[in-house]
Amino acid sequence: MADVPLILVVGGDALAVRVCEELCSTQGHRVALVWPHDQELAKQLERIKCEYLPFAPNDYEALRSVGVPDATSLMALAEDDRVNLQVALKARDINPKIRIVLRQFNRTLARKIEQNLPNCSVLSLASHAAATIVGAALDQSSFYSLQFPDLDGVLCGFSERPAALFGIMGMNRAEAQAHLKMRVIALGGVTEFDPAHRFDASDQVVVFGQLRDLIATVVKSVSSDVIEHPSFGSKLRGAFQQFRHLDPVIRGMLAAAIIVFVASTIFFGVLFKKDPITAAYFVTTTMTTTGYGDITPTTHLGQLATIVLEVLGVAFSGISIAFVTTALTRAQFTALQGLRQIRTRGHVVVCGSGNVGTRVIEFMRMLGLPVVVIDPVPDAEIVEQSRVRTIELLTGDATRDGTLDLCNLPLARALIALTSSDTANLEVALGARGRNPHLQVVMRVQDDAFAGSVGRQFEAIQTFSTSSLAAPAFAGLSRFPGTRSRIEFGDEDYNVGERLQGEVPMPPPAEHCVALAVWRNNQFLHIDNFDEMEPFDRLLFIVPLSQFRAGAPRRETRAAP
Repeated sequence: MADVPLILVVGGDALAVRVCEELCSTQGHRVALVWPHDQELAKQLERIKCEYLPFAPNDYEALRSVGVPDATSLMALAEDDRVNLQVALKARDINPKIRIVLRQFNRTLARKIEQNLPNCSVLSLASHAAATIVGAALDQSSFYSLQFPDLDGVLCGFSERPAALFGIMGMNRAEAQAHLKMRVIALGGVTEFDPAHRFDASDQVVVFGQLRDLIATVVKSVSSDVIEHPSFGSKLRGAFQQFRHLDPVIRGMLAAAIIVFVASTIFFGVLFKKDPITAAYFVTTTMTTTGYGDITPTTHLGQLATIVLEVLGVAFSGISIAFVTTALTRAQFTALQGLRQIRTRGHVVVCGSGNVGTRVIEFMRMLGLPVVVIDPVPDAEIVEQSRVRTIELLTGDATRDGTLDLCNLPLARALIALTSSDTANLEVALGARGRNPHLQVVMRVQDDAFAGSVGRQFEAIQTFSTSSLAAPAFAGLSRFPGTRSRIEFGDEDYNVGERLQGEVPMPPPAEHCVALAVWRNNQFLHIDNFDEMEPFDRLLFIVPLSQFRAGAPRRETRAAP
């Protein structure tokens, strides 16, 4: 085997390139991407100084040619689950000791492969990205979330805010952790700080904990008093806004009818020398062609005015009946399509129920939050969840204003746009913000450059790319089983790792690791240091990555607690 470990990456999409970029940024190994020749792909790999082996990866001869017999790891990251599995199994035939990292959309199959194939890690992009998207939608300061342990654990997250927004001013680390029921892991971007330090309101603090505890500290933007007891002014503004959104013909007809009614009431009140109520009564019976005859004009002017009023009344009535009939027909058609007005409050609107959307919905339900799903063609599982009322489903197009208007967005908690189109997601996000400027909006973007542009031009909208979120996890898994992802705060980036302890608990072998939590007897528990571990705990921790990068300066640390 070569002196320098060889890591082979199989795939030709954005995820494969991002993983190569992550791997090339660390030292101690050689990285090569295997995929049929593609000129644009070659340019991208040249930019990040990654070796390109233009071979079809799905036959034994090609795998031998690219170095599988001597490789340390093989990462099968193609978009096709079947191709990934074939490549992995053939590579294992050639080199029984090679480490395998697989990309699989089917999460159930992924777990079965991982349980039955030694020295193999399998990751689902949808599951990995969904947790972070959920965390960001519920807490704008949350920068990474995960399920710990994977598949059957609780949702956890990292959040960075000033101490004032956590409500821990004047507390030291131990007091803050007891108050929050979460782990305070950094102050001012530094993990090693004086534990006796009492937090000022402006101190920037990084906290890790269960997502349900994390979002409980988020200040609600709209109080329940405002929702339950709106002022007269807000009611008036709401009524005016509803009037402005009416059909222009209906709006014009209503305005004309009001003007005619008021002018006629004044005219006939003067003509008949009657009080306003009696005059209004006469105008109403005339415009509706009821004509009781108890009040009759006797002058030619009065009779002429009555004729005009009757004609206008018939016209207004006819137009009103036509529009009411049209509205009822439209409402019936909308109902048949699965669209209806949503009355839920404090809900999360999820637009798109594909792989990522399904996981987002599942996580929201785990947190006990009401969910409204918009999808023009939902799958059977989503329809069944709607039928048993665990979610509310609108089978419509989220880019249409009429569909968003049904979602009660002024009283929603967040909106997540997860359709397969980047531009559609942006259209949904902008439409939602237009209806509720305070709404937390998160959208998925496949193209990283487009994600950056959206983030710069529309600061209120958070964007996430599934490949960007998953690439650090895949890169870490190539060398370190148990890698969950990479996070950044302060001037350092960290690997998030998970390790199952044996009969004698052992801390991670790297330097400056920070203990976060353990899963013990089906319970999630925070720990402050590795001495608190017990046999067979499942440990979650972070480790600074600067120690693994060539030429990277070592960070300065303060006195350890």
